Amino acid sequence: MSSHFFLYAKNIFFSEGIRSAVTDLLTSEGDVIFSKFDHFSQLIEILRLPAQQDERRWILCDIASLPDDRINALHEMKEYYCDGNQQLVILLDENNISLFFALHSIFPEASWLLKNESLSNFLEFIKSADNISAEKIFFSRTLINYTQQKWLERDFKNSISGDDWWLMEEIFKGKSLSQISAEQQIDVRRLSRCKRELMKKLNVKNNVELFNAFKSIVAMPYA
Repeated sequence: MSSHFFLYAKNIFFSEGIRSAVTDLLTSEGDVIFSKFDHFSQLIEILRLPAQQDERRWILCDIASLPDDRINALHEMKEYYCDGNQQLVILLDENNISLFFALHSIFPEASWLLKNESLSNFLEFIKSADNISAEKIFFSRTLINYTQQKWLERDFKNSISGDDWWLMEEIFKGKSLSQISAEQQIDVRRLSRCKRELMKKLNVKNNVELFNAFKSIVAMPYA
């Protein structure tokens, strides 16, 4: 069975690193094809098509390369994803790790890999997933350790939720709470309370610090 890797990413240096690691690992085990693209429409088209009978397909998606409204982008990916004989792996930056629970709740069918995993952990992730049924999902070693730590510490109050992430993206677009309230028909007092709780989670004290925190978590580095 041939392995076909599709990588959606806008960082050419990261893409070349992934290509080199994957081909070095799997070339000796059969045919390996590697394809790279950086347009979201191409990603959706690949997700819609099931793998062929003699093909094992991997779709690696760098979350930092998604369109600005990443929540809607993830929901669109989920809508079109055909999981027949293919594995979708979403790649996270280290500054996205606090969003992991929120992201996973949106797309639980995907596997998750931290981009700055050690080479040995990356190769372990790919090889383990390649040897097991495509229906099983996988998490890279650092994400497993992060999740276990949160469970052991019962530290869920400080984890960023899907609602937190949505509010961050709306504010980062330059919208005021009043504007968000009017557009979404949500009580502005509720939004204000959510913002205060979010500031506490991020350990920031004013709007400047909050904006900088948003920038490090939500900003699109390759736009």
